[in-house]
Amino acid sequence: MSQKEIWDAIWSKQKHEDWDPLSEQIYQCLLQESEVFKGKTVLEAGSGSGRISLRLACEGAQVILVDYSEAALRLAREMFLRAGQSAEYVLADIANLPHGMDLADITWNAGVLEHLSFIQQIKALKEMRRVTKPGGRIISLNPNARCLPYRIGKYLAEKMGTWPYGIENPVYTLRPVCKKAGLKLVREYSTGLLEALDFLHFIPNSQSVRAVMEQFIKDLPAEEASAFPGYLLVSVMARD
Repeated sequence: MSQKEIWDAIWSKQKHEDWDPLSEQIYQCLLQESEVFKGKTVLEAGSGSGRISLRLACEGAQVILVDYSEAALRLAREMFLRAGQSAEYVLADIANLPHGMDLADITWNAGVLEHLSFIQQIKALKEMRRVTKPGGRIISLNPNARCLPYRIGKYLAEKMGTWPYGIENPVYTLRPVCKKAGLKLVREYSTGLLEALDFLHFIPNSQSVRAVMEQFIKDLPAEEASAFPGYLLVSVMARD
């Protein structure tokens, strides 16, 4: 099964509308990097269900959703319609965006680049750079290669043949890709340490271990918790 077929199946068969803790973490990162969304053009390159972009639209952003999965765009359209919001829905590969230059104030994605090869990542970031206005931001959030709970759950699921997301290469840094794509890496940091524990469900009878780890993380002082890498690596970029 191709990567596209995998995602068509995921978006067709599963419910992706609920606002969950990981969605909140991603939203907070975008808010931190953007400050406000009202009046800004925001392009999500590899939009999936579009539920986070829907919240940005509710806050006044002009939203463009790009995905190569018809099922994903259909789901997003239904969600936006129910919420009384509008967006531009574009069926396209993010390595070949059908837009002109200097369009978006913010171009972003989450959980996309890890499914691409190094060359494909460069092409995708070059396109994200091209459609972003000078002074704008390109933000990509990807599974963090240094996040142990995520890596353990993924490792076991792949060994058991239960990993549902196809090819997924966790990211240590996007710095080499940025350099090739003509982007400046402004900063990188991780988020979603608690959310990383969700991947432990791939381990049989892991509920008690997860409960202990969750309480441990919640009891950590903030400065200590920051020493443990979270599930998502946040890469904030600008045009070089």
